[in-house]
Amino acid sequence: MHGPMRLLHLTDTHLGASLRVHGAPAGWERAQDHRDAMEAALEPAFRGEVDLVVHSGDLFDRSSPPSDEAWWAWEVFSRLAKRVPVVVVTGNHERKGLQRHLPASLDNLHVVDRAQRLTVAGLNLGVVAYARTARAWSERAAQVCEGGVDLLVAHQAFDGAQVPGFTFTVGKQKDTIGAAHLPDGVTHVLSGHIHPRQVVRLGEVPVVFPGSAERTSFTERFETKGYAIWTREDGRWQWTFHDLASRPMVVVDREEDLENVREGDLVSVRAEPWEDFAGRAQAAGAIVVQKYTARERASIAEDDQIALPLGAVAYLPSVRAARGQK
Repeated sequence: MHGPMRLLHLTDTHLGASLRVHGAPAGWERAQDHRDAMEAALEPAFRGEVDLVVHSGDLFDRSSPPSDEAWWAWEVFSRLAKRVPVVVVTGNHERKGLQRHLPASLDNLHVVDRAQRLTVAGLNLGVVAYARTARAWSERAAQVCEGGVDLLVAHQAFDGAQVPGFTFTVGKQKDTIGAAHLPDGVTHVLSGHIHPRQVVRLGEVPVVFPGSAERTSFTERFETKGYAIWTREDGRWQWTFHDLASRPMVVVDREEDLENVREGDLVSVRAEPWEDFAGRAQAAGAIVVQKYTARERASIAEDDQIALPLGAVAYLPSVRAARGQK
C-alpha cells in the first residue's frame, strides 16, 4: 500500500533581488540571501521527503536576471529533477518567460510560460502563468482544467488576498481573480504573487499562498517567510506552512532604535543626522541599505500608523492608493 502523496510548494524566491546598499562589506550581495532561502526551502525535496516540487512564480526578480543567477537556478533544478519532478511557472516578474533561462530539456523539469495541463507524479495539474487580466487568465485556466484537475497552480492575486493596508478585490484590479473566474472541477489552488503567507477562499475553494521565501523589502520585515508542504491521503488534501530563517531588518528612526541593531542585520536609517546614525549601525556590524529624504520619511511615518496595527510596515504604493493619494 502506498503512503500519502507529498508536495513541496515554494514561490517568489526573487533570485537576483537587491537593495540599495550603503554599508555592505566588500563582496557582500543581498542576492545571496535569496539563494540561501531557496536552498533551505528545497532541503526536504533533496532529502527525498516529497514526491513533487512546485514553484509558483517569480523565480527571478526580473525578466532578464543576471546570468549567474540564471545559471545557478538551472544547476539547482537540474540536480533536483534527478530526484523528484519539478514544475515551475512564470510570474509577473518574468513576463518574457522562463524557458529561455530554464530550457525544459530534462524529463522531470516542467517549465510553464503560459498555460499547460500536466500529468506529474500521478497528479493532473492545471498550470497557469501570470496574466494581466482576469479574463485572459480565466480563458487559459478553462482550457487546461477541462474535465477537472487535482490541483491548479497559479501566480495571481485572488479576491480577498491581503498585503499590509490593502485587500485585493475582484473587479477593482484588472488581474484579480474571483470565484467566477475559476473553472469547474477546481478544488484547490496553489498560488504565488502575494508575499505575506495566507489562505483565502473563493467559495469552497482554498487558495494557498505560502508567501515569498525571503523578505524582499522593509515592508516585509515583520513577515514570517517559508514554504508549504501539501499532503494527500485518502483522497483529501491538507497543507502545512514551514518557516525559514530571514535576515533581520531594522528601521532606525531614533536613538533607542540602535539598541535593536545586531551584527548582520539589514538597517534602514530614517533618523538625522543620517551619516551619524548610519555610521553607528555599521560599527555594530549591520548593513545599512537605505536612506530616505525628509519628505519620504514623513510619508513613511504616516503610513506606518496604518500598518503597524496590522503587524507590518506599510510603505507601499498600494497603501497610498487606498488613501486616495498619489
